[in-house]
Amino acid sequence: MNKWQRALLLSSLDNFNSRGGFNHQMSQVYLNLNNQQAGPYSVEAVNQMLSSNQVSPETLGWMQGMANWEALHEDTFANLGLGLTSQPKVPTSWSEPKPSLTSRMPQEQVKQIDDTPIHSKKNNSGTINISQALGEAFTFYKNNALCSTAWLIIVGLIGGIPVVNLMIPLLGVNFYTCVRNFRTNGKKMAFGELFDFSYAVGKIIGPIFVGILILIGYLCFIIPGVILTCMWAYTPCLQGDKPGLSLFKAMKESKRLAKGNYFKIILLIIILALLAFSGFLLLGIGVLITVPIAHVALYCAYDQCKS
Repeated sequence: MNKWQRALLLSSLDNFNSRGGFNHQMSQVYLNLNNQQAGPYSVEAVNQMLSSNQVSPETLGWMQGMANWEALHEDTFANLGLGLTSQPKVPTSWSEPKPSLTSRMPQEQVKQIDDTPIHSKKNNSGTINISQALGEAFTFYKNNALCSTAWLIIVGLIGGIPVVNLMIPLLGVNFYTCVRNFRTNGKKMAFGELFDFSYAVGKIIGPIFVGILILIGYLCFIIPGVILTCMWAYTPCLQGDKPGLSLFKAMKESKRLAKGNYFKIILLIIILALLAFSGFLLLGIGVLITVPIAHVALYCAYDQCKS
């Protein structure tokens, strides 16, 4: 047993004695693997990954309620019982080469980490879990309520100002970038990030161009518009997730991700529209909550499809 595990064991046992035992059955831990969010995992699953040398004590983790990501050797995780495994396999050095993460993680829990270039991915996608997307959207809003509300207020204020209202698509794409940052590394949304003018032309033209094509589709007996909506629903999400990605590549990738999910995308859009509209029932103030949540839920669905 090395120094880190011995210290972690003592700290965990102290916590066990002082509180009458660990209560970590419901604890869900997200891991930062290759700069991609993976999980959630139970404490037991993370212990298994530590003991089999799939992750190290320096791996960053996050749980609901934490302000920032922390290394797994920190007291926050030690108090949950992380490091207490039934069959430890202690490596001689954490810097030794490790086996492939995705080949040895529990397959029912692993969130595939996809670093493959868009043009070389297989022509299929993940599936949408609507309830999970909504739950994750509520979590985002709870942790970023002030900036999310400010984003919508700004959009409303500039909506009636000619030329200036061209910033609305840019603000929307930047909002999705903030959602990505929170989901990837737990970084909370900062107001200034909404005014990131890098790749501004693409961020402005992209949503407008896609919106015009979809509108033309609806004018052609509605059904083509529904199909185009499903195909390109994730285009602004992709622009926010991968700044600098060309518009046509984003549209092509959105089409790939949507394949096989058209029905769920339609159902999701209907639910999100009803959710956003429900905000008007509270004297209109509720939209400051429901509209941001609806946008975040769409990004969460996109994130599921790319998994």
